[in-house]
Amino acid sequence: MNKTGRVRRAVAASFALPALLLLSNAGIGAAFAAPPPTVIDSETIINALQPHTSGTRSLVVAPRTGAGGGAAGSERKMILDIRFANDSARLTPDAHAQLAQLGGALKSERLAGARFLIAGHTSATGSAEHNLRLSESRARSVRSYLLKRFNIAPGRIEASGFGATQPLPGVAPDALEQRRVEISTLPRA
Repeated sequence: MNKTGRVRRAVAASFALPALLLLSNAGIGAAFAAPPPTVIDSETIINALQPHTSGTRSLVVAPRTGAGGGAAGSERKMILDIRFANDSARLTPDAHAQLAQLGGALKSERLAGARFLIAGHTSATGSAEHNLRLSESRARSVRSYLLKRFNIAPGRIEASGFGATQPLPGVAPDALEQRRVEISTLPRA
């Protein structure tokens, strides 16, 4: 290789590392790590969370779910892909589309009288104490967003964080999927 080729190679190499660092700091690298969130529409959310309205003389026969569990399908819950900034309760721009669908669903006539729990969860990365605080902050952030943007009565939505204490079965404890927000219908007061 001649001197000109070596100089060109050295110059190219000197720009490669800073360029990679710049891209990863700009969040470009993170975009390749996780696919874009799937936004669940408000109608699907309504159908998943709508409380059962069976008649007074109906009987539902369903298999049991796990030890001490109730009938299958008795829990009205949905996992939503609501993204936050890394190690933060700050909602990302991607989260706003999903929260718009959720807010629309909670304002619907079919869910008007229902109460909900926003549950924050984290992966097992980090200390248990830190994860619990982070999950609580994230759940409160979602609740606050819904109350302010959709004028939902505060008594209709509770927020709680669970850290990494309730991992999804069959998913690695430190997997991205463990970092989630669940919304479930609470019993009427």
